Amino acid sequence: MGLFSFVKSQLLKSIDWTDPSSNTMVYKYPMDGREIMIGSKLTVRESQVAVFMVKGKIADVFGPGIHTLIVNNLPI
Repeated sequence: MGLFSFVKSQLLKSIDWTDPSSNTMVYKYPMDGREIMIGSKLTVRESQVAVFMVKGKIADVFGPGIHTLIVNNLPI
């Protein structure tokens, strides 16, 4: 595995989650050391709200729809 394939696998281009049970109140998306890249798409379903947290504080809230994310990290 080269440097570029490692870096590419660590950046999220799309964030999306479906709840098969429809009973979940809160779900923490597993980042597993990955980062969100500039221009990533966030899909929020009709019955969902996405809340982004930074150091334990609310950074942004997204309602239903498809959102293009603007973030501070740049891919190498």
